[in-house]
Amino acid sequence: MSFKAVVERIRKDVEAYQSEIRSPIYLALNENPHPFPEELIRQCFESIDPAKVNLYVEAPMAEFLKELVEYVSTNGWRAREEQISVGNGADEIIYVLLLMFKDLSVYVFPPTYSCYEIFAKALGVKVNKVPLRGERIDTKVLKDLLNEDCVVFLPNPNNPTGHLFEDEEIFWLLSTKALLVLDEAYYEFSGKTFAPLIEQFQNLAILRTFSKAFSLASQRIGYIVANPSLIDAYNKVRLPYNVSYLGQTFATIALRNKHIFQERVRKIIEERERLKNALKNMGLKVNDSKANFVFVYLEREQTEKVYRAFLERGITVRKTEFGLRMAVGQPKQNDLLIEALEGSL
Repeated sequence: MSFKAVVERIRKDVEAYQSEIRSPIYLALNENPHPFPEELIRQCFESIDPAKVNLYVEAPMAEFLKELVEYVSTNGWRAREEQISVGNGADEIIYVLLLMFKDLSVYVFPPTYSCYEIFAKALGVKVNKVPLRGERIDTKVLKDLLNEDCVVFLPNPNNPTGHLFEDEEIFWLLSTKALLVLDEAYYEFSGKTFAPLIEQFQNLAILRTFSKAFSLASQRIGYIVANPSLIDAYNKVRLPYNVSYLGQTFATIALRNKHIFQERVRKIIEERERLKNALKNMGLKVNDSKANFVFVYLEREQTEKVYRAFLERGITVRKTEFGLRMAVGQPKQNDLLIEALEGSL
């Protein structure tokens, strides 16, 4: 096959990731509604070493890795440096894992994070889809399918619905011996993590990001927590120096001031619950989201109607085949969202 044929095949068959056009109230990408604190920005730039800007800086930097170890450690369990690595956003980690395990069977459970399938298609990796039954994993279908030749990608809380899977579901997946890539991008909003289980299960990898709770989506910083052998293999496949010096500096300062972001997370959770209650009072089927967004189940026709009504009011949310996912904004933004939704029903 010629290179021209490859180019044309990719242009024809590979779906590019695209986000919605930005609007005055943009609630489509689950970004943190609060900007990164100005006082911390000053700290970041004051701490930058000019002698390092022209150099290739290791990722993760020693001081960043030290802070990550402290942050990941929880409930009496202490992480070790060799159990952690980083990526240019959690998305790059997903991409690298798909590249590493491209010859294995990859499973996802729709509705789920769309990038698993988008990235897999770009790499020529076949994705097996086993839809959730309600909001539960279909273990009856999966029991004869999953084994150590498989990789499962699972967001917890789930994206786009925001619900947490039951502990028994996670343990069941681990019992199949398949590699479970547990995407905890919204961990700070749920308070639920399975990270300590990497000591017990060699087939568990935890993904997280600084894009949500830490208001650092522009800096593209993600990290993976897993057994040292998987981390060692991952480090040999990922690109060197894949997270910038500036990005790591921002993340390090953020972790040293995590109390600021923990208070913001608390406020976002309060707004999330207010949104959920307001939508329930409208008679809508609202998911019990534990993330920084709310999901409302709608029929396709109603989804389109509400989505268009939002756009007319300058509000953009994420449209799915199951309903609408709406990031939690600042209070005034959420007020306008509620008002627009009431007017569209």
